[in-house]
Amino acid sequence: MDKFLHKITGKALFVYTVCLLSLIPIVKGADPTFVYIDCPNTTLASTSTYSTNSTYQTNLNTLLSVLSSNSNNASSGFYNFTAGSSPPNVAYGLFLCRGDVAANVCRDCVVYATLDVVKRCPGSKQVTIWYDQCLLRFSNQSIFAAADTELWVPLANSQSVTDATRFTDVLGQVISYN
Repeated sequence: MDKFLHKITGKALFVYTVCLLSLIPIVKGADPTFVYIDCPNTTLASTSTYSTNSTYQTNLNTLLSVLSSNSNNASSGFYNFTAGSSPPNVAYGLFLCRGDVAANVCRDCVVYATLDVVKRCPGSKQVTIWYDQCLLRFSNQSIFAAADTELWVPLANSQSVTDATRFTDVLGQVISYN
């Protein structure tokens, strides 16, 4: 009898484990929605690029690692960091999450961005990448307390408004100066 129960329990545990494992792809969140990247043309100016295994690349890797790991602790959805101490090899960076996204969505977006940005814009010392949920920016020049007003990119929303009256009311509240 014990052998019989042991076989049934073992099979039940196996079936239970397989069921749980089959849910993993469903539970995993989707990648953030890419919107735009400002990636300067690195073939035009050698001062805007870094070499493999250079001091700047080491500092950039440190910066991206720190931004990624601090995305867990940034309750405000914002964090900045500086890696290195000798210009022009200092890497300045920050992330900013949209104010209405949950902390775990912000974290996932920042972690994804720190990996995606070097794939999309390899070798560049100055990049800003936007996703629907967050943005990530780094540079070899200080970007803190300095607005970047050089880039203007109109971003279109392809979704249709289902309630035009409500949309107009909410839009009016958002842009109201009162």
